[in-house]
Amino acid sequence: MLEENKTRRYLFWGRVLNPIIWVVYGILCFYGYSLSQYGNIKRKFPIIIACFLVLVIWFLWCFLSKTKENKFAIENGQELEFSEEEVCFQRIVKRRKLFYYFGCFAFIGMTIVTGIKIYNSSVNFNGKLAWFIHDLKNKRQVEFRQDNIYEYGLEGIFNAIESKIEMPEELYVSDDFKLSFEQDGRIISFDTYLYGKNENGETESFLITYDHNRTNKITINLNGFVNDDYDQIHKIQPLFDMMQAIPIEEAVSNWNQKEYGVLYSGIRNWGYNTDGIVYLDKEGNTQLAKDPMNEILGYTVSVYVPGQEGIFIPVRFIATWLKATITPQDEHNEKEIEVGCMYIDGEEAFFLDKTHGYWLQVVDAALGSRFYALLETQDSGVTWETINTDPYMGNTGVSAGITFIDEKLGFIGLSHSGGSYGNLYRTEDGGLSFEECVIPSIEVPLTANEIYSPFDLPHMPYEEDGKLKILVGQGQDGDYNGGAKAMFQSVDNGITWEYIKEVL
Repeated sequence: MLEENKTRRYLFWGRVLNPIIWVVYGILCFYGYSLSQYGNIKRKFPIIIACFLVLVIWFLWCFLSKTKENKFAIENGQELEFSEEEVCFQRIVKRRKLFYYFGCFAFIGMTIVTGIKIYNSSVNFNGKLAWFIHDLKNKRQVEFRQDNIYEYGLEGIFNAIESKIEMPEELYVSDDFKLSFEQDGRIISFDTYLYGKNENGETESFLITYDHNRTNKITINLNGFVNDDYDQIHKIQPLFDMMQAIPIEEAVSNWNQKEYGVLYSGIRNWGYNTDGIVYLDKEGNTQLAKDPMNEILGYTVSVYVPGQEGIFIPVRFIATWLKATITPQDEHNEKEIEVGCMYIDGEEAFFLDKTHGYWLQVVDAALGSRFYALLETQDSGVTWETINTDPYMGNTGVSAGITFIDEKLGFIGLSHSGGSYGNLYRTEDGGLSFEECVIPSIEVPLTANEIYSPFDLPHMPYEEDGKLKILVGQGQDGDYNGGAKAMFQSVDNGITWEYIKEVL
């Protein structure tokens, strides 16, 4: 009886674990890992589902057909006259035993290796799975219905957000609050980065974005890095108080444009410039600024026409009932200078030495892209001078690195579509002007009849053996050759680049 049970097991599992199924399971493991590491669910998920269905259907077929084989095994397991059928049966049993043992080894080995690779792609932002898990833990979306700024003001935005998550009572602006709306008051988009302390005294951050052209939901990203200085000049509450008093519809009525914007950064110092300055009291009464005796300083809400500030002077409402003071300190000077790459307020900077540095400062943002200015310091960040108001030459995206080889030669990067691809820009006059670098496109086979160029996200160049070298990656959507990068070198300070090799 024991021998019969073993024979039945070998016959059943040997058929289930045949070599063709090893291949199917191997494909399933490969695409499962590739999906967790590089994403691209539209192309890979159907293959995963197809392999899974093949395995399930094959197992069910083997299970339903095993009764017939078991009956044959019982009949041939009796010590009857040696026959040609019994010899054939014993050969089948031996072959199934090999399939069984090798199949167990192959399936266990592939499962362990795939499990380790998938685990690695789920931690430390090593792969798409890690980003998916991060978003699952830290990303929230809430439907936005009260989307008319004339009718609901800002309360409609924050009522929607607080229906989904609990926010601290006292919030601060880390990145400007920017909002755009249509002529009839319908909100088009907004974005801001807020932070505050919860009941346990811990800092919580909220990156809030909305674009009605893409979705009717507000997106809130939690627990990001934030420069939490808790400076009173960045409190968000004055924005709420002022928006209740500002006659917003009246303020834009004379412009007769399709789109308007609102900007709040906290306390701003306008010096003695009275252009567009309007003093606002708590009841909503306004008064134009004239011949100031002191610098114009206060919590400011700017109302403007996006992209046409030079034609239509923005109206800058300054609250007269809110106390506005700036502590005479320079937070950048208190930051320890790091030679090489560092961050200032979460923005990329590079110092050639302890005193001389450059800073890519965000000056505007819209729909996930940023506009930058390049600042320079010669005194360790005590003072900064804007040396280039548009280093990316009119292009928008997210900065992807800054480096200077010396005081004249430097490079900056710009990424697009969430880091899927990018561009490299070069200066040879210390950042006063830039030009886009042309890096040769490297083509690799996609299929027998198709080729594509996977390397499209340049890293920062570095100097080695008297030459400049650079690695060009594949971005967040690349999955060619295990995430390989292309190495290029330049012998003319980055004017032209030559392909060298692939590196992992």
